[in-house]
Amino acid sequence: MLSLDGVESIGVISAWILEPDLGALLLGLGKRGYATARVRLRSDGGYVIKFLEPGVVAIKGSTYILYSPERRTITVEGPKAEEVLATLSEVEEVLRGTGNRPERGVLFYELRVAAKASGGRWAFRKAVGAKDLLGFDILAVPVSFVSADGDPYSARWFRLEVRPLWPSWSDERVRYALLLAYRDGRDRLVETLKRLEELLGEILKRINAVLEI
Repeated sequence: MLSLDGVESIGVISAWILEPDLGALLLGLGKRGYATARVRLRSDGGYVIKFLEPGVVAIKGSTYILYSPERRTITVEGPKAEEVLATLSEVEEVLRGTGNRPERGVLFYELRVAAKASGGRWAFRKAVGAKDLLGFDILAVPVSFVSADGDPYSARWFRLEVRPLWPSWSDERVRYALLLAYRDGRDRLVETLKRLEELLGEILKRINAVLEI
C-alpha cells in the first residue's frame, strides 16, 4: 500500500484559442505586486518578451506565471494549491478587464502535479517466468493509470504515473515519484485542486484495491 508523502509542485495550464493580450496582462499584474517581464512592441504588430526566467512572465512569492506564444498557453505554477488558485483567479480577472474572456477563449484547462509517495513494492505478485532465458524471473511494475473512457486528444483526460525511485527499491519502504496530468472543465479542476492531497491519497488506495499487489 502506498501513502502520499506530499505534493511538490502544482501547475494549472489554460490553452487559449486566440492569443491573449500579454502586454495588458503584465501591466495589470504589475499593479497587483507581481514582478513582470518586459514586453516590447514591434512596428510589424508583434512583440518581443524579455522573460524573467525561461518562459516566466511574472512572479509573486513562490508562484510563477509562464507563457508560451507558440502554444498560446498560460501556466500558473507553485508549491501550494491555495496560492496557485489565487493567482489563477487574478490572471483571469485581469484578462477579463482587457476583453479576454476565459469562458469563451480557453480551449481547455489542465492540472499537472508532481508529488512523492512511499510504501511497499508496487509490483504484481505473480512474476513473469524468465529463469530459462535470463536466470531470474521478472516483476511487472505498473506505472501508468489513465481514464478508462478517455481520449488523450480530448479536453477531458486523466493520466497518473507512479514511478519507483529505483535507489530505494531494496529498502523496506520504497519511494515513488507521482506525476499527474488531468484535463477537464475549470470548475472541476478547481474543486480537485482544493482537495488535491485527499483525492490523490484516495486514488492510490483504490488502485491498490483493484490491482493484485
